[in-house]
Formats: sequence, structure tokens, C-alpha cells
Amino acid sequence: MKKRNLGNSSRIPLAVTLIAASFISAFVLATLSRSTSQYWVAATDLTVGHQISTGDLQLLDMNLGASSAHYLSKDLDPFGQIVTQALKSGSLVEENSVSSTSTALASSGVPLSIRSVDVATGVHAGVLVDIYWVLDSQNGELPEEPVLILGGVTVLSADGDSKNFGTDSAITVSVEQTQVLRILSATTQGRLVVICAHV
Repeated sequence: MKKRNLGNSSRIPLAVTLIAASFISAFVLATLSRSTSQYWVAATDLTVGHQISTGDLQLLDMNLGASSAHYLSKDLDPFGQIVTQALKSGSLVEENSVSSTSTALASSGVPLSIRSVDVATGVHAGVLVDIYWVLDSQNGELPEEPVLILGGVTVLSADGDSKNFGTDSAITVSVEQTQVLRILSATTQGRLVVICAHV
């Protein structure tokens, strides 16, 4: 009987140690699983070519786990960089969606007034369009081939109501700053034709 009591009493500290260790490990795992970091999130819709400035992004606490390496954390400064992939409001900013290189040029919103018959049906904000320059032949002159002015540009806004009245359509397109003079020069003579890039 005495030997049996000694065996039971020797197991009690071991059992207490194991129980305490399990509680401690559970606490540590729960703490680690709740740990968050701050990541940059788009505060508004950002188009390709936009240069990020104050108010475009905000910081939010998140636990991204293993995928955290793909997104911009608080430690990385995105301001002044150029958007290379369109970002919707509330979306996380991926590292490959912004660039600081000079090849990713900032864009400008260029307003254009185009004859309603020269704007393809279905052109609305967000679609990609190709813009051609057409010079109509006059006084028996030889016709000139249409020229592609810009391809794959994003429409920022489009006034579709004017098409119903046969008047000019007003659209605004996102154009790289180096191409603004090119498209404006094309409006001084001839006409512009807007074609949907993907239908």
C-alpha cells in the first residue's frame, strides 16, 4: 500500500506540469493568431497611370498570414509611386500594382468632344478604347489612311445621352501625360473615331 501511494504522488507534479504547458501553448498560439499588421488599402478607385498622393490610400490592421509578402505594409511608402494595375476602393495594394520607375507614367484626364456617330455603342466609364484620327477628303484630294492615335486607353466618363439627340458626345479618357499633346493636336484638323478595344 505504501509503494502504491508513492507512485501516485510522483505522477501529480508531472500531470500538473503537462496541464500548465498545454494552457501556456494554447495562449501563445491564440496570441500569435490574433497578431495583426497595418497594410495599405485603396481609399478610392485608382486608375492605371495615377500618381499616388495623400488621401488615395489608408492603413488598416489585418492578419494576412503567409500572403502578407504580396502586399504593401506600413513600412513601405507608396506615395509618389505610379499605379500599374487599377485598384478598386477598399482593395489591398499589391506590391506589383504600383511602380516607382519612370516607365510607369502618370496619366491625365483628357476631355474630348466627338461626333456621336464616331463613338462606338457601349462606350462607358471603365472600358478600353482605341482612338483613330480620320481626315475626310475634300475638293477631290486623295483620301488619307486613318491613323491610330492611342490604343487601349481607359474611358473615365462618357455622356451617352447626347447620342440620342445626334449631337457631339463628350468623353474623358485617361492618357499618359506624354501623349496629351498628341491627342489634342489630332483634334485641330479632321475628326476622331472612338472604337471599343474589346467587345
